[in-house]
Amino acid sequence: MFVNPEIPPDELPQAEAIDWQPLDPRFVRSAQIKALIVWAILFAGAGTAHFLVATFGDEAIGPWPFVIGWAVLASFATCTILWPTVSVPRRGYAVRELDLLYKSGVIWQSVKAVPYSRAQHAETNSGPLDRHFGLARLSVFTAGGSGGGLHIVGLARDVAEGLRAHVLDQLGIAVENVSDGTDA
Repeated sequence: MFVNPEIPPDELPQAEAIDWQPLDPRFVRSAQIKALIVWAILFAGAGTAHFLVATFGDEAIGPWPFVIGWAVLASFATCTILWPTVSVPRRGYAVRELDLLYKSGVIWQSVKAVPYSRAQHAETNSGPLDRHFGLARLSVFTAGGSGGGLHIVGLARDVAEGLRAHVLDQLGIAVENVSDGTDA
């Protein structure tokens, strides 16, 4: 007969007892540079639009729409470039005996756990800027798909490779070394 006894709330493990590992501090600078690149492209497009409207547009528009537009763009750019200094320190991961945890969020916080028994594959990858900073992303794919996996960005390359090897070891999959910086 199937039995599913209740567990009293005071016997549940406390989340505060988890030893969260921080992401690599270089991830802040990498995220800021990525945001800076995106904003440089957006500012170039806005500058081109401003030039075209100012050159060929109606003179009755006046300067204020441009001033307001540039101020709004500059405000959003400043916030997104500074945001990693707030968000990255609030992220972390924990490796436990039966699962891998990842926490994130500043305003809306979340903790995601992937049991090794549900994991099917793990890989690391990194783009050119990540490789420049020695960073990588760990992706753990689970059975059932539909976003059930875990993605941890901002890990040092050797830490990501070590975590990937650990997950694959838990799955009983032989680990092959990746030393040329390509995707695993």
